[in-house]
This record gives sequence, C-alpha cells and structure tokens, in this order.
Amino acid sequence: MIRALPRSFAALALCLGVASSQAAPPSDDRPVVKACGHHDYPPWNWLRDGQIVGACAVVAQRAIERLGYRVDLSYVGPWNRCQAMVRTGEVDVNICAFRNPEREAYSVFVEPRMGQNRIAVFVPKKKANTLHFSRWDDLNGLRTGLVIGVSMGPEFDQFLQKNTRVERVQDIDSMLKMMAKDRIDIIPFGWEAGTIAIERSGFPGEIVPLQQPALVGELVVSVSRKSPLATRLPEIGMYFARPGYPDELRLLLEEYSRVYLQAR
Repeated sequence: MIRALPRSFAALALCLGVASSQAAPPSDDRPVVKACGHHDYPPWNWLRDGQIVGACAVVAQRAIERLGYRVDLSYVGPWNRCQAMVRTGEVDVNICAFRNPEREAYSVFVEPRMGQNRIAVFVPKKKANTLHFSRWDDLNGLRTGLVIGVSMGPEFDQFLQKNTRVERVQDIDSMLKMMAKDRIDIIPFGWEAGTIAIERSGFPGEIVPLQQPALVGELVVSVSRKSPLATRLPEIGMYFARPGYPDELRLLLEEYSRVYLQAR
C-alpha cells in the first residue's frame, strides 16, 4: 500500500504559528512502500526495536529506494500476519521468501532471486553419525519440527507433510527445546538461521546440521498484486542482476550474523 508521507514537522509548526530559531531538516516527500519480513530468521531478517532488520531488509531497501521510494519496515506482526497483509494489499512487499503456489496467488516475484537459502537438516549430535541422509526418502517416518507459516518450497513442503510426522510450532527456539527433550527427530531449517539459533539458545555442540542439505532454495522479493509497485518488477530486479551483488549479499550476511549474536 504505497502512500504519501505526512507533512514535515516544520510545515506543521508553520501552520500553527510556532516560531523556531533553528532550521528544520528538509521534508522527505518520497512515496512510502510498506514492507514486511519474517520476525525471527537472522541473519536474513528479524525483529529489532520495532523494525525488521537484516540482510534481506538492506538489499530490499536498496533495490526499491533507488526508484524514488522510501521503504517502511516497521513491524506489522508475525510471519503469518506479514503474508496476510501482502495478500490484502495492506503491505506492498515481502522482502524475502520462498516461492510457492499459495504466494503466487496474491504476489508477483522479482527476478532474479535476491539470494539462496541452504536448507539443512538439524539433528541431535548423538544421532548425526547414525542417521544416513542422502535423499529425502531417508527422512520417511521421522518426527519433523517446522515453524508455523514457513515454506521451503512446494515439493519439500509436500514431501514432509506426506512422509514425516510434522509438528508445527511458533518459533525455532521452541523446536530446539523439543529436540533437546527428544520430542522430534529432525528440524529442516536454513543453515545460517539455524546455526545462529543454536548458538543463541544455548545448544551449541548438542544440535548440528547434517552435511547433506535437504535443498538449496531461492529467496525472492515478492510484491502484492494489489500494489502499484507490481508494475516495476524489472527495475527492482536490475539491482540483483548486478555483477557485484553476490559479494554484497555475502558480506551483509556475515555482518548481520555478528550484529545479531553480539546483541544477545
């Protein structure tokens, strides 16, 4: 929902006849793009001080603001709420997510991708040497922990739902605690985000990723079909097509991994 910014404080003060001895900063008249992202998926994105921050937030802002907008990443609610608001058009942009049929119904996707997310299979360390994993069928019958609203692509989502015993919870910390109590066997989750969550939650050395990833998924910036920004996808995509972009993203992921862990 792109909208105009409110008048600056300086303009309001003038209308009210309030004198000021200091010059006010210039007003920002750029139209505002409302954006959202996952609230707990560092270093890609997470909630801090009422804002969604992280590598996804930075590159989405850079890609869109170069077109003359200002991106507002103030928190709208948890992941399900973010997606619901993109569906209704209350939010213009989902800053990074996997593509799936449900999201295709209400979003259009920027090409090329903004990043790749390696989905690891996390297990208790004591089971890491005994659980052979080289293909999805090796996971048949296992107890799987997943975060509510998280998608890892339609094929893997459907496989897990059909062939494993899925239990969905609110966040990654809850899944790690369940694993520590032997209530689930595996946690498919992003390698970077999962590694950070393990460190943060006090389970380093107890829960580890298997060497073979379950998949490498493409993260994309998506735009609500109801947003005026939907007509400008090729211009947004030009940012991610630049030769220097992969190194930019790599450095941002490293930086925001440090930022997140140092704040804990």
